[in-house]
Amino acid sequence: MDVVEYDALLAMTLTEGFGQATIHRCLERFGSAAEAVNATSQQLGEIERVGAARGRRLRSALDEVLNSGAVDQEQELIGHFGVTLIGLNDEGYPRLLKHIPDPPVLLWARGEMLESDALGLGIVGSRRCTQYGREQADRFASLCAQSGLCIVSGGARGIDAAAHRAALRVGGRTIAVIGSGLAKPYPDDHAELFDEIADVEAGHGAVISEFPMNTPPNAQNFPRRNRIISGLSLGVLVVEAATRSGALITARLAVEEHHRELMAVPGRVDAKSSAGCHKIIREGWATLVTNPADVLDALGEAGQMLKVGMMEAEPSETKVGEAVGLTEVQRKLVEAMSGPSSLDQLVAWSGLPIQQVQAEMTMLEIRGAVSRQGGLFTRSGS
Repeated sequence: MDVVEYDALLAMTLTEGFGQATIHRCLERFGSAAEAVNATSQQLGEIERVGAARGRRLRSALDEVLNSGAVDQEQELIGHFGVTLIGLNDEGYPRLLKHIPDPPVLLWARGEMLESDALGLGIVGSRRCTQYGREQADRFASLCAQSGLCIVSGGARGIDAAAHRAALRVGGRTIAVIGSGLAKPYPDDHAELFDEIADVEAGHGAVISEFPMNTPPNAQNFPRRNRIISGLSLGVLVVEAATRSGALITARLAVEEHHRELMAVPGRVDAKSSAGCHKIIREGWATLVTNPADVLDALGEAGQMLKVGMMEAEPSETKVGEAVGLTEVQRKLVEAMSGPSSLDQLVAWSGLPIQQVQAEMTMLEIRGAVSRQGGLFTRSGS
């Protein structure tokens, strides 16, 4: 994406009234953010669910942002904090996240996001967790990270922090999705944790947000943050949650909107701190898990490959006809590639969910059966 397009997206994101849904409709209507910011109030008013009066307000607010130097100030903060902007159409934008109903048009990222992070496990739970919850978050996160899963959570106190720290301790990958701007990371006392996650040289992961740099941690930001945690993950694990826990928002999004696997760790039968976990297990939303192997089982073929240690295998140099250890689905995906193929083409051909195809292709890269360049997959040896 060129600088002009980034600046235009930033301008809309910084303008009051341009929510994610409106920006998506602008991009669809005008073809680019650069064209959208030059639209007249009448043209803006013609967008679905905008109308003439709101179109005038949007145009006025957008002009105010463009004339105030706010975009330049945002770019200065991005440079000062070593942040990278990732646009929805950029090659580095997470593929799983791109296919949720309302993906962020921009991600602010400190650290580095890798293709292998597509093998993500969201771990969520209570901020006011018990010692049991903290121990279980550590147990599941550390062993799943060692198996090759990237641990995705919200950077909050309690279960989130325990999961991030466990992944770091074992040298795994972790992504913290926060509900504030990266210049004002919340909570304040996790600044050192966020710095450790974002250490590029150490290769630990990334701290990301969909909010401009100076955005404070407003309450309404966190449900939006939760959809990104789910969107980045193959499955979501609820470790400890009461019946009204915010973690259950992530759980519902994972099941109802993103069609991801949902798992929950049980607690004591009389523990209010685990009542939400028991509820989603009882109502059939979530699979009951008692150990990390259960998590890998719930994640299907991708989890099974990790379970038997495929992440530690040396990449194979064999051609597709000689590749060993592939599942039937993986073999069919490789054989279907007569030439360079995009993820979307493979999804359309296979009829499988985007998250499963992404996971299978990542495993095929690890096995050396395919290679990836410029967003296209190619069979090794072809």
